[in-house]
This record gives sequence, C-alpha cells and structure tokens, in this order.
Amino acid sequence: SCCIWSAKMYRLIRTIHLFTGLGLAALIFMYAFSGFVILHHDWFPGSDSEKTTSVVTSVVAGQTTTPVTQDNADVWARELARELGLHGRLSKRHRSEDGLWTFDFGRPGSYEKLNVRPGDEQVTLTVEAGGFARILDRLHHFHGFSGGLRFLMWGILVDLASLAMIMFPLSGIYMWYVLKKDRRLGWLVLGGSTAYVVGSITFLLMLK
Repeated sequence: SCCIWSAKMYRLIRTIHLFTGLGLAALIFMYAFSGFVILHHDWFPGSDSEKTTSVVTSVVAGQTTTPVTQDNADVWARELARELGLHGRLSKRHRSEDGLWTFDFGRPGSYEKLNVRPGDEQVTLTVEAGGFARILDRLHHFHGFSGGLRFLMWGILVDLASLAMIMFPLSGIYMWYVLKKDRRLGWLVLGGSTAYVVGSITFLLMLK
C-alpha cells in the first residue's frame, strides 16, 4: 500500500508540475521579453512618450456643487473618467489648498492626469502616451485589482502565476529527489542557487 500511495503521489506531483509549467509559459515569456525591452529600450520603437495638454469641458465638474472630500473623491473621479472617456485606472489623487483636485489615471502605454475644480467646467487634461516599448514597460510592472474587470482579471492572473511559480520548483524538487539515487549534483545546484538568492537579498538589505 505504501508503494501504491507513493506512485499516486508521484503522478499527482508530476501533473501539478506539468500544468503549472504550461500555465507559466506565456506569462514568463511576457515578463522575460518585457524585461529585455526595458533593459534595451533604445533598440525598440515607441520607447519615447508624447505628452499633450488640453483644456476640455466637463459637465460633471461644472454641476458639482457639493464639497468633494477624501471620502467621495474616488467616486467623483470615476464619474469624470466616464464622461471624458478616460480608460486608465485611478492611481493617485491630490487636493491642493485652493481646492484644485489632481487625479492620475494609468494603463499600459498611457498616463492621464486630470486637474479639475468642483463647480468649474474647464478641466485640464494631460495625456502621455507611448508606443510598443512603453506599453511593455508598463505591463511588466502592472499589478493590483482595482479599476474594473480588465484590471481585476489581470491581478488574478498574476496571483495565479505567482502561486504556480511556487508550485513548479517545489514539484520539480520532489520529482528529482524521488527519481535520482545519486543526488550530489542536485544538492550542489540547489544549494548554490539558494545561497546566491539569500546572499543577494542580504546584500541588498545591507545597502539601506
């Protein structure tokens, strides 16, 4: 019964290893390629961004007569974004002493800043858009769940990929340990890579 249990366990771990690897393939390729683009952005088109600033009219801003506070600012910002056709996710907000609100919206490839004052229809909109390299740069660092269904799905996908990244090496270590009788080379590789990671993290922490 022990051998049967071990065989079933091995098949389960092998299946986990297979499907976590398949699930990671596309995302790892994206991160690897986007990381290469970030390192060598001059080699790819669209690394520079174009910034335009314009004054637009907002009915929502003009008809806002109630005070905008930190509690309802996000709701107001989303109403403004829907009216003006902004597609990014609200990332930052700031209120100056004279009552001017600044909202930053971001998505892969573009950045939008909105300067708006409650009761004033004249709104200043700054749009900074980039090409291929800029989109990959932003996608490489993108995380979080807020901002709508698209951003929620991306956040879930990244979390599932992170879980798969944990399961993939652990299942690989298990299969190596079961299959190999002579494990000296494996211990050397595993120990060396672990020491390198721990040493790198320790070195970075000591720089503070």
